[in-house]
Order: sequence, then structure tokens, then C-alpha cells
Amino acid sequence: MSVQRVGRARRARQRRRAAVRPRQALYSALFAALLFGLISFQFDRQSPWFYSFLSWGELLANGLIAAVLLAMLSLYLRYRRPELWQEERSILFLGGLVIATVMLDKGASFFSPYLVPVALAVGLGVIFFGLEVGFVLAVACGLLVGLGREISATESLVAWGGGLVMLFGARKIRRGGDLALAGIGVSLINMILLLGAAIPSGIWPWNALVWAGANGLSSYLLLLGGIPLSEYLTGKTSPLGLTELLSPAHPLMERLQREAPGTYHHARSVAQLGANAARAIGADPLLTEVGGYYHDIGKLENPRYFAENQEAGQNPHDELSPSMSKLVLTAHVRYGLELGRQFGLRPDVLRFIPEHHGTSVIRYFYLKALQERKEAISVEDFRYEAERPRTKETAIIMLADSVEAATRAVPNESLQEVIREQVRAKLEDGQLDGSPLTIADLHAIEAAFYETLRAMRHGRPESYPRPSDT
Repeated sequence: MSVQRVGRARRARQRRRAAVRPRQALYSALFAALLFGLISFQFDRQSPWFYSFLSWGELLANGLIAAVLLAMLSLYLRYRRPELWQEERSILFLGGLVIATVMLDKGASFFSPYLVPVALAVGLGVIFFGLEVGFVLAVACGLLVGLGREISATESLVAWGGGLVMLFGARKIRRGGDLALAGIGVSLINMILLLGAAIPSGIWPWNALVWAGANGLSSYLLLLGGIPLSEYLTGKTSPLGLTELLSPAHPLMERLQREAPGTYHHARSVAQLGANAARAIGADPLLTEVGGYYHDIGKLENPRYFAENQEAGQNPHDELSPSMSKLVLTAHVRYGLELGRQFGLRPDVLRFIPEHHGTSVIRYFYLKALQERKEAISVEDFRYEAERPRTKETAIIMLADSVEAATRAVPNESLQEVIREQVRAKLEDGQLDGSPLTIADLHAIEAAFYETLRAMRHGRPESYPRPSDT
């Protein structure tokens, strides 16, 4: 990768950060104002209006606690997950989860402080942003519970314990039953912690135990309802949604099998290559696999113009000029985005459609145009007008797409060389400049591609024994 290209990519990232900073300051101020307002009062059954405001001393104490806690956790996330701070949706969503938890704390504490569903915020954090973000939410929400009223160590302990159970319960959710098990786990741990805290006093809080057990059920139900809304707010697809997209019964998959069978089998191979490569470098294998399945859905517009769907000897490009063929091929990106939105695909899946080609050159038709030499030819005229990969997952699918096509007729002994050539070509063309892949990642991806292709080409005996031979 050239020094100039690295410099351009770095400057582009710096410009994006500079554009986000003023809005981050505004969001932080709004978040602080909302949180300060929420911790300034408490519901009070003894009050004629069912609420009362804190004294200035209590408000100052709670405000200082909340400010220090959230500042430290924000700095931790900024250091560990800096990409989150470049996505406005992520910033707003995570801040909204904290605010929503404090609001639910206010309402739930009117019945019982042990009904506060901290596990809801933790579960959504894990599902959409991973374990580390979920843990930060567990700490933040567990300690914020109780601010605005007399702080109880037992309340915070139970809230934090239930959040930690959801932290591990939500990390590999693939179906609704997994959520239900996580909810049951929250209920059990809440009751166990509450009983443990009650042992020294010898007073058994039976009423509180019921509410602590109901916490898991309420968290489960709120999660079921909150996942679709969170998908819309974050632009990300939950593991439950991704698993549904992998079903062969999905309308787009059914159409691919029926109208473009060659593209469907190509997509399956790319998805398998991509998922194994993602596991090798710690990327998201489920999202990568789904991206592999849906990256070429735009080919449904004109399937016979793509080589994998053509019958022997029938190539409609023979009747087109190279420049016209280029227009037909590149149009599948635009049509794929339109079709994906029509079927409700989220932005994290949609981005595989333009980013799997980036601005690559359609080399076959570029070389064909050079041979005809009817007009001045520039390589830039035969590039895809799309976006270069910006995530590990989309970059992996770009490489898998190229490798799968290049190795179809390559013998096993040449696989490593061809894989290496395809990866190097994308790197030297600048297609990976905007992705977070490292050189070490690329070596691991190459190895994963090689092992996957070898497994997909498992050998078979040249002849099977006849019945008479046995």
C-alpha cells in the first residue's frame, strides 16, 4: 500500500471525526440535562402528587456520582471501541438506553425497586454492540439504579447481577427460546442475590422475591418488543434477524434459486468463505455469512448477463459494446440496493451490496475495449461507481467474491497462489484503504480461504466398487 494512499485514508478518517465532534458535544449536553432532570425527583406514595424533589445537597451528591461514573465509562468505551463514536446512531442509542433505564427505574420503583429491568439495556447492548458494551451498560445502569432516592446496596447488587446474567445469556442468541432462557436466568439470580443479602438480618423478603422473579419475565418481554425497534434505531440487524435471513425460505433466496441459480450457488460459496474468514480474524461470522448470501441480489434484474447464469455458448454480451456491458453489470449494485430496501434489509446488510465491488475495474470488458480500440479508453471508465469497504465484514466479502470467481477452474495445487494474487490485487488497487483490516488479518483470511476451498473440493474416489466386487 503506497504512502500517498495511506495518507489519503487517514485524512478522510480525520475529516469524518471532525464533522462528528460538534454533534457529540450537543448530544452529551442533552444527555446530561435529561439525566440530571430524572435524578432530581423520586416517586413518593406519601406525597399528595406521588412525587417529591430532592434537596439541593442530595441532588448535588447524586449528580457528582452520575457524572464521574458516566465520564469514566465513556472514556473506557472511547478507548476500547473508538468506532462507536463515529456513528451518531450508536451514540444516541447507547445514551438512550441509559436514559430509558433510569426512567423505567422511576416507574418500576413505584411498585418495587427490584422490578427495574437493567437486563433490558444490557441485553440490547450485547445484541447490537457486543459483550464489552453490554458490560459497560451493566455497570452504569446497575450503579445508577437508586439515584434519586436513598441508595440501597442490595438494590444495586440485584440489578447488577441480573444484568450480568443477561450479558452472557444474550451473547449467542439465535432464536426466541434463547431469550426466554436468559430471562429465566435473570429471575433466578435476582432471587438468589436477594436471599443472600437477607440472610444476616434473618428477615425473608417474600414480597420482594416475587418482584425480583418478575424482573426476568419483564426483561424478556421488553427485549422481544425492543429488538425490532432497536434494529430500526441502530440500522443493525439482530442475530435473530440475521438467522431468519439465512433461511432458504426467505423470498429473496427463493427468487435467487429459481431465477438465478448460478448466482445463488455462487452466493452460498462466498458466504461460506466469508464466515470462516471472519472467525479467523474475530469479525462477525453471522453478519458476514448473511452479507455473502445477499451481496448479489441485484443480479435478479438481468440474471442472464452474468457468467454464472449463462448456458454454454449463449452470452448476451456478444451483442453489446464493452461500455454498454459495463453499464449493465454495474447496474446490479443500484438494483440490489432498491430490492434490499423493498424487502426490509437493514443498513448493515445493505452495505455489502455496494461495498463488495468497491471501485474495482471490470477487467474483462476493459481489455475487450482495448482490443477494439475504437475510441480512447481509460481504465477509470470501467470501474464500479460504488463504495469501498469500510468494515471488516464487507472487506472479507469483497475478497471472498473475487477469490471464489477466480478459483472455480483452478487445480488444488494452485489455490494458494491464486488466493494470494487476488488479495494482493485488491490491496494494490486501494480497495481496502478504508477498511480496518491489518496485514496480519489478510494473512489469516488467505489461510482461511485456502482451508475452506480445500474442504469444499473434498476428493472423491474415481470409481465405486460394483455389487459384483463385494
